[in-house]
Amino acid sequence: MEEGTTRLLEALEGRAEALMGLLRDARVQQQAQRTRLEDLERRRVALETSNAELAARVHEAEAERDALASRLGEVEQRLAASDAIRLELTEENRELEAQNRELEAHNTRLLEQATNAQPASVFQPQGRRTRGLSALIGHRLRPDVAAAPDTGRPETETRPSASAAPAASEPVPPPQDTPLAEPDRVAPPSGEVPSPQALLGEWYRRYDRTFFKGHTRPLKVGIHKELAEREPWPEKLVRRALAGYVNLPRYLKSVREGAERIDLAGAPAGRVDAAAAEHARHKLERLQAARRQGKASGKPHPDKAHVGEKRTGRDGRSGKSDARRRPPATEAPREPATLEEKLNALIAKHNGR
Repeated sequence: MEEGTTRLLEALEGRAEALMGLLRDARVQQQAQRTRLEDLERRRVALETSNAELAARVHEAEAERDALASRLGEVEQRLAASDAIRLELTEENRELEAQNRELEAHNTRLLEQATNAQPASVFQPQGRRTRGLSALIGHRLRPDVAAAPDTGRPETETRPSASAAPAASEPVPPPQDTPLAEPDRVAPPSGEVPSPQALLGEWYRRYDRTFFKGHTRPLKVGIHKELAEREPWPEKLVRRALAGYVNLPRYLKSVREGAERIDLAGAPAGRVDAAAAEHARHKLERLQAARRQGKASGKPHPDKAHVGEKRTGRDGRSGKSDARRRPPATEAPREPATLEEKLNALIAKHNGR
């Protein structure tokens, strides 16, 4: 009996030791799992922090993207305005280059005349304003008027008139930029060069299918060349008269994208593109802003066409190609009565110098 009890106790002790070993192993595993759980918790916190940082960076990137989009819109607007200004400057540069070429050709002709002709018959004109005067000088003067001396002028001006009359009576070839033999060119009237506004008034009557005082239509691209070929006046005067029309607010409003352009006969001549419409819109905005600024300051803003009219009306007269005036002591006591006498006196004045 005692042996059975001893064996039972030994078995129980072995079983207890085995259970204790299992318990120790379970505790070790539990500790390892706790350690792993703590590591996972730390990683979770780190990932949440990183996620928050990434979200903040995403918000910053979106804000920066919105700012860049706004700046891109501003840059595009400035680029469109710069393109419009560039087109305007390109047109002005082209006009200046054309004027420069004409002045160089005119200077070359004057140098040739000074080399080949008599020195007394050469005088320096003032730019392109003398084109109308050159065309009028090309006509033959009446012999009786050309030979008659001006008794009302001093002796210093009467003597050159007699020597200059034969030269004025001879047919002088007109300049190359003012051909008189073209069939469609209007003959120059016997009178002073008109102002740009007066010339525009004539266009309203002569080209009533192209120039309108009410509802306005866009003009053909390059129409100034056709007008310069048809009109007997200087190209600068033609451009100023045309500028007085195309700078009107009603004309700028009519230059819309896709609108039909017309030529001098009123026939269709292409359509307005986006660049031309944008250029006209910016020019209209600048004109309206200048007028508002003029009203705010209490001073009326002068119109460009009126300014050009005053300048051309003052500088474009055929009888005043030289801006410098003689002293009052040498001026004539009376004005010449006819155009021939004016031309004769003008040639005598320049030849006397």
